[in-house]
Amino acid sequence: MSFLINTAYYMFAVILRIMKNVLILTDFSKKSWNSIEYVLELLQNTQCSFHLLHAGKRYENEIEDEIHDQLELVKVYSKRDSKRAFDKLIQKINLLSIKGDHTFIPIIDDNNIVEATRNQVRNKKIDLIVIGADDMTINGKKNKKSISEEVITKVKCSVLIVPEDACFNRLNEIGFPTDYTNFYEGKLLQDLTNRDCYSNSSIRFLYLSKEIYKLSKEQTWNKETLHDYFINKNHSFNSKVNKNLEESIEEFIKEKKVNIIVLAAKNLNLLEQILFRPKKENLEYYSKTPFLAMHQSNF
Repeated sequence: MSFLINTAYYMFAVILRIMKNVLILTDFSKKSWNSIEYVLELLQNTQCSFHLLHAGKRYENEIEDEIHDQLELVKVYSKRDSKRAFDKLIQKINLLSIKGDHTFIPIIDDNNIVEATRNQVRNKKIDLIVIGADDMTINGKKNKKSISEEVITKVKCSVLIVPEDACFNRLNEIGFPTDYTNFYEGKLLQDLTNRDCYSNSSIRFLYLSKEIYKLSKEQTWNKETLHDYFINKNHSFNSKVNKNLEESIEEFIKEKKVNIIVLAAKNLNLLEQILFRPKKENLEYYSKTPFLAMHQSNF
């Protein structure tokens, strides 16, 4: 896990410095608008091209057994509607004081959202995908995968999930969930302590476990490696033991006033428990705390 966390933090620092092509998925909703405002605040010091994508279908296997003529009529109407919605959206963006010198490019794609996103990531060399959290599960129940889950698990690109009530308030506290169990061989990552505009951020490692037990030698070694790696960076090690990991995350975010949770996109087990299918209802972080799932393919 230490390699995953080191890698995730390294990529997080790098992505905020070199970000140029950002893909924002939009359905013109309030949640989508909040994700636009958030990422503009986040990247206000980096000139970017923002590609605003509206896909014709949400899921890869949506039923398409309607009569052909009806489908064509729906497509025409949908495209006309989308173009009008985009005109209004661009006008709204132009009124923002944080608009800066960014470029905004509207895109309408008839494909499902996963395929449309893949196409943009491949053709536009996208560095980050931004999603306004919209339909993630409550109490572990849902009929379909959320768009966030579909994109994180099927598209090779870093994803920032912005909840409806998330507000950008600098990045003073960055949370990294871990259980210290996984270590992957790889090139040592360069020192992050000299990263300019985020040099004052504090890193809060959170050890998550469902039961109380002593760390193994491997876990202890991984933890010590993390400490050595970030010895010149303000950081701390925290632990939470709870059968419901989402409750641990909730407490941790409140106690440390965490601004964002960052983790590796390949850590699907943890994403499954705290983001895709939490079992606890009314989680505050679901509506307020952004999650950044970092993918190594961007670097």
